[in-house]
Amino acid sequence: MILLFAQTGRAQSYDSLLYSSDSSKTIKATVVRYGDQLLIYKTPRPFAFVTGIPKNIVLAGKESFSKKALPAWGLIIGSTLALLPFDHQTEVGVQNVCHSWHISPDTEYKTIVGFKLGSKDVPVYQLPQNVNTTFYSIGEGFTSIAICGGLYVYGKINQDRRAVQTASQLLQVQLTVGLVTQAIKRITGRESPFAATSPTGVWRPLPGFKEFTKNTPRYDAFPSGHMATMMATVTVLAENYPEKRWIRPVGYTIMVLVGAAMMNNGVHWASDYPLAVGIGYVCGKATVKMNRLVQYKPSRRH
Repeated sequence: MILLFAQTGRAQSYDSLLYSSDSSKTIKATVVRYGDQLLIYKTPRPFAFVTGIPKNIVLAGKESFSKKALPAWGLIIGSTLALLPFDHQTEVGVQNVCHSWHISPDTEYKTIVGFKLGSKDVPVYQLPQNVNTTFYSIGEGFTSIAICGGLYVYGKINQDRRAVQTASQLLQVQLTVGLVTQAIKRITGRESPFAATSPTGVWRPLPGFKEFTKNTPRYDAFPSGHMATMMATVTVLAENYPEKRWIRPVGYTIMVLVGAAMMNNGVHWASDYPLAVGIGYVCGKATVKMNRLVQYKPSRRH
C-alpha cells in the first residue's frame, strides 16, 4: 500500500513498500510521481557515497565515450579550442569590468572557526570579506556539503528518503568529481593565470607528485574543479527535484558569476571551463542513475 504524504507542484510523494523479485523481502522507499515517471528512493546504505565511487566513475566513463556523447565532445573540444587563443584578452576584459564596478580581485577571508595544530593555525571555516571572494567561495566544496547536510537533516526528521538519498548523492558526486578533475590536472599541468609565464599559460604535462604539490599553481588550472563541482551539484539537485524548475536557471547563473570571479582573481582561464562543465554534468547524471530507480508511465497507484 502507498500512502500519500506530500504534494508539491506537479510532484506527489508517497511512502511505499517495495518487494523483491521472489517477494521474500520488503524495502521501504519514498516514491515520487512526476508526470509519467515514478522516481523511487531507497535509504542509502552506510558509506554508499564512498563505496559507490568506482562504479560511478565507470558509469560516467561509459556515458562519456558512447556514441550519443559525440555531439557533447564536439561542443567541449570546439569551445575549448575557440577560447584558448583569447584567454588572456578575456581575462583582462573580465578584470577591467570588475575594476569598473569596484569589485576587488583580492581573495580575503576571516577565520571564524579554526584550531591550532602545534604552531600552525588550521582554519575550519573562513568568512569571505569581499564580493569576489564570496562568489569564489561558492564554488568550493563547502557550499555543496552545506546543502548535503541540510537535506540529510531534513530527510531524517521528516523520513523523506528522497532528501536523504539526494544528500548521499551530492557527497558521492563531490568525491567523484574531485578524483576525476585532480587526475586530469596532473595529466595536463596547465599554469594558473596569476602564475602564468606566457599569455595563455604554459602546459607542463605529467609533473611529478612532489613537484605538483610544491608548485601547484604551475599545474592545476585545467580543468576547473570549482566549475565541475557546481555543475555536478546543480545536476544532482535538478534531477532529483524536477518539480523545482528554478534549480537549473539559478544554478547556471551562479556558475557564470563564480566563473567570472575566478577569472577576476586570476585562478582560471575561460578555456578551463567547458571540460569542467562536461565532467560535472556526466558525473552528476551517472550518480543519480545508479542511486535512483525510475519507472515510466505508471498505470495505477498501488
